[in-house]
Amino acid sequence: MDNIHELTSQSSVENLIEEQAADWLVRLDSETPPSAEQLADLKEWMQRSPEHRQQLKRLTQHWHSANRLTELSFPLPGSQRDGLLANLRYQFKQLFSHGWQVTATMGVAVSLTVAIALSLMPFNRDGVSGNGIYETRIGEQNTITLVDGSVIQLNTDSQIQVNYLGNQRNIVLTAGEAHFDVAKDPQRPFVVSAGEGMVRAVGTAFSVRLDQQAVKVIVTEGKVALASSASQPTETMQPTQTLQLAQQTDRGYLEKGQSVIFQPQVKAGLGNQVQELKQKEIDKQLSWRKGLLLFTGEPLAQVVSEVNRYTQLEIQITDPNVAAITIGGQFKVGETEAMLKVLETSFGIQVSRPNPSTVHLALK
Repeated sequence: MDNIHELTSQSSVENLIEEQAADWLVRLDSETPPSAEQLADLKEWMQRSPEHRQQLKRLTQHWHSANRLTELSFPLPGSQRDGLLANLRYQFKQLFSHGWQVTATMGVAVSLTVAIALSLMPFNRDGVSGNGIYETRIGEQNTITLVDGSVIQLNTDSQIQVNYLGNQRNIVLTAGEAHFDVAKDPQRPFVVSAGEGMVRAVGTAFSVRLDQQAVKVIVTEGKVALASSASQPTETMQPTQTLQLAQQTDRGYLEKGQSVIFQPQVKAGLGNQVQELKQKEIDKQLSWRKGLLLFTGEPLAQVVSEVNRYTQLEIQITDPNVAAITIGGQFKVGETEAMLKVLETSFGIQVSRPNPSTVHLALK
């Protein structure tokens, strides 16, 4: 295939979370106890994903072996910044970017605050997540392992709520896209509610993408049933609430290799024809699971629509003459700047920036 470009590896998301965790440790190291608002902000940050909690725990352990805070306030060579906070941030950046190892202890305020926040988080043991809300921001992706061994991969700008009960495993997808690899348990149905749609499985693997009026489902293993929800569950659903599956009528079924854009609001059926996908097409549509965006001749307008999901930039096509240009390429999620460079050098597209947050695409 012509014009296929594989860009450099992605580590920006992990680095960003790592830097945020370091900033939290710096901000919380104070003789003044953290306020209720600060603690709530920290809890919200840690609830975004298991990775956020793990990074904070990891940095806390490193900080235990870091220099005494009072010994870190000296000006660093070659740095115009001085003062404790600037130097702490610098030390952390160096520690985790270049593998520095230093010694000593950590402030009591930080230890206590982190311990309190960790005690409020919805997880049971290291690497395993329990009931609660998990989310990714734009450009982030994450993997969550649940207590039964089921694995959820969250795509960019996505949010789920996990509600495991005695006889049901309920997941609410409130935004974005996720892939579910479900541990088999015939006695406990695994139900994903997305908008007005519901996807039910016992032991299988499938992805769900929530759009405004539809739910796109791709089955990669096993079989799922699709139904509409009379009352849409939300992130405010209490742990004691259950989805009344017995009152729902299955609208259709998907098996391995099948996909559909399900419209729950239609009175009968799925609203669209079920598509039979070859493995190559499944791999393409789910390439985000490997941190990739894969295009094989899609028009630029479609490519831009997809890429915009993964970046804070707003990419706009200002010249209708370029909207239909077909694009082939393999791009790393988060490497938007490199992708724009490829559009310029390999596809004859002019990239301009009217302001720092907007990109315009036109014909050269």
